[in-house]
Formats: sequence, structure tokens, C-alpha cells
Amino acid sequence: LHARPLGSMATSPQGGGGPPPRDYQQLYFNVRHKPLVVHDVTVKGDDRTRPGLFDKVLAPIYRASSLDELRVRCLEANAILNSYDIFDKVDILCDAGPASAPDSASVTVEVSEKNKLNIKGGAYVSQSGEGSAEFSAGLNNAFGFAEKLEVEVLQGHERSSTYGFAWAQPRVFNADVDVTTRAYQQVSCSKRLSSFDETARGVSVTAVGGGPATLEYQLVFREIADPTRLASKHIRHQLGHSLKSSVAYSYVADTRDSPTRPTRGALYRLRSELAGIGADPQMTRFFKQEVEAQVARSPVEGVTFAASAKLGALVPLGDAARKKGTCVADRFFLGGVGSLRGFDTHGVGPSDERRPPKDAEAAKAAGVLSRDALGGDIIGSLFVSAQLEPTWRKLRDVGAYAHAFLNAGTLVPSPLGEAGRAGGAPADVKSLADSVRVSLGVGLVFPLPVGNIEVNYVKTVRRDRLDRTKEGLQVGLATALAF
Repeated sequence: LHARPLGSMATSPQGGGGPPPRDYQQLYFNVRHKPLVVHDVTVKGDDRTRPGLFDKVLAPIYRASSLDELRVRCLEANAILNSYDIFDKVDILCDAGPASAPDSASVTVEVSEKNKLNIKGGAYVSQSGEGSAEFSAGLNNAFGFAEKLEVEVLQGHERSSTYGFAWAQPRVFNADVDVTTRAYQQVSCSKRLSSFDETARGVSVTAVGGGPATLEYQLVFREIADPTRLASKHIRHQLGHSLKSSVAYSYVADTRDSPTRPTRGALYRLRSELAGIGADPQMTRFFKQEVEAQVARSPVEGVTFAASAKLGALVPLGDAARKKGTCVADRFFLGGVGSLRGFDTHGVGPSDERRPPKDAEAAKAAGVLSRDALGGDIIGSLFVSAQLEPTWRKLRDVGAYAHAFLNAGTLVPSPLGEAGRAGGAPADVKSLADSVRVSLGVGLVFPLPVGNIEVNYVKTVRRDRLDRTKEGLQVGLATALAF
């Protein structure tokens, strides 16, 4: 925000020895409450952006009745224009109005629009270990309404894929609400760990306000298929189509000083989802609640104590849903780096024996699992660590640190759901306590923008005979909270 002296409002007495140096700050304070009118507002650099967008944002400037109020209105307009994320630069200049209109101001808004075309690409590794290549192309403010259009293509090295089209519209109706509408087809491949693929075709509408809350509606047609022909009995009972109509509410409060290596602050995240919005009695119906928290403190330089916890519950709604049980694609899974260290990915919790392959020896040599991970309806996990900065300078330069940790967690079916899962629902508190798994370990952590690469040596303290463990050296990427 720039300003020049506003004519007669910014004069100062001159002595006989020539004009003294002007204290513009004091001059401003002397005249900041003097009546003023805004004569005109001019916009420059708006090659693609429609005038209506500027009219809505800049209209309050005309209502300024003093220099101080003009300053406040211009700062507000500057912040709103930058929030559209379609400009590289926004400058607002306040100058004296024309001589024919004393005690008036002219405002000039100069913007530099961002490039119309955005192209991105990259290679990624999911938490389950599947590699994928992603490409996206988008149009930025192509029609002049500050909209963002994006086409996304993701292809995994197994069967996972995503094809999507999104329209993001910031500040709908000039309110502090951004709305993104997305149509997509997504294939989530879980054949290696659970013998199923989920194909989801649908639309979603997400609204994000100026605060920490997000509201999302989804209408998705889903299909669970068995590409292996070896699925367990429980997974075979899950095969088929379903319709999911759900609304989800998320709330995030984050005061950490870093998302990948926090040394102070806290993160709290809550997500609630209600599925079954509609009149179709065959629609998937459940309530899902997740709560996550992370706290970090550094009592002395180079030493950080961190703790993370997660609780979640998936509850089927209605007699038909309870009889049928929850969908495996909606359940929680536990195990692996970033989840429960010392165990394989999805290696904890209920499981069921797969059909025997035709060539058992070849399947064993290829690492084909003998049991399907079924997931759970109730999850709880805890991660506590002491973090130390390394003495070796090269490790410090890349942001690496050492940690010693305790990891605990449990994953069980809901007592309201269907029976028959190996590692079934606990009958009492003692059974629930017995279902807790615990591991201890030490290792090195290398923070990255997408998460943390961990190289750990882990020892499992409590485990179940059907769990898939990963004792000793374990390397992986933790992409969520430091679980």
C-alpha cells in the first residue's frame, strides 16, 4: 500500500530559510481523521480478470470517509485480492484527487496476473508401498472469475489410478468461502495386502472458510472386486456395488513451528463423517469419527520430546448395516512406519485366510501373503519419542535427527458389526487391553516436504500370533502424523 501527500491535507508551514524536512508520519497523524471522499478507483493490469470481481472487492473503498479509514479499506482490499491466488503482485496507490475536487483521493490498483497454464508432475510412494506417477494440468483464471480448472491423472505401478476434473472457485458470493467441485474415477489397489480393489466413481463438493474447518459432501458409486481370485471368505462377502452419500466435517488447529519436524507447538485434528444421506435403503450407512493430536516440547536446545495419539471409531447405522457389517474400504488399518512401527503395513488386527494358490511354492517365493488384512472399526494408537540433534554436521545440515521411541496401538472390529473376523471384537475391557501391540526402537529421521523417511531398529514387545511383524531394521516413509 503506497500513498502520496493528499493536496492541502498534507501541507506544512515553511520558514524563511526554506522548507524544513517533512515528517510525513506526523503529517499523517495530523490529518488522518479529516473528512475525505474517494473520487475514483482505477484498476490496471486486469487483462483476463473480469471487472465485476474488482467491483465487489473495491466497493468498500468508496465508503471511506477519512484518510485513516481509506488506509484500512485499502489494506482489506489488498488482502482479499491476494487471497484469490490469481495475482503475482497487488499494489494499491492512494494519491490526491483532482484539483476540482478538494479533500478527495484517487486510488490506483495495479495487479500482475499469474500465468494461465499450470503443469505439474511427479513420482510418489504411498503409505502401502505402491509407487505412482502423477500428472496434472490446470487453467488459472481462464474465464476471468478467479476460477481454477484442473485435470489430474495418477497411475500406480500396480492397479491404482485416479482420473479427475476439479473446479475451484474462491470467495463464492464475495464471502470468505472457497468451494471446490470435483468429478473423479479412482481405483485403490489393496490386492497385495487384502485381495481387493475399490473402484469409486463420483463427485465431491468441498467448502473451506477462513477458519480451520472444512465441510465436504460426496456421492460415490463404489465397486469392490477381487483381482487375485484368491480372496478370503470375508473379502468375497464384500464384493459388489454400493452407493455412498456422505457429509464430512473436518477441523484442524495447528500451532507447530514445523509440520515435519516440530520442536514446539501442538496439532489437533478432528474429522466426522456421516454416510447414508438419502432415501435409498440400500445405501451405505455409517458414522465415522477420528481424533488426532500431536504435541512437541523442547526443554533444552537440541532435545525435543514429542507425543502423538489417534482414536477412531466406525459405527454402522441401522439394523441392515449392522447385520451386513462395515465396508472394508471404510475401515481403519494399522501397521508400518508412520502407523505402528515394528509391524508390516496393515500387519495388525483382524485377518482372514486366503484361498490356497495353485502353485504354493511359487506364491511363497513371490512373497504372496497367506492372509488378508481386514481392517478394524475401532483404532487407537500412541507414539512417544525423544529426539536428539546429531553431532555430525552433515546430518544436521539436511535436517536429520535421531529418536528413541515407544509405539503402541490396537485395532479391533466393532461389537455392533458382523462377527466372524479373525481377531474379533473384544468381549470386555481385559480383552481390549490384551489386543494392544507395543514396540520400542531407535533410529534416524530425515524430514522431507512430503513426510519423514525413517531408518529404525525396532523390537516388538507385544504382538499377536497372526500379526505380520518387521523386527530389526525397518525403513519407510511416514506421510501423516508422526505415528
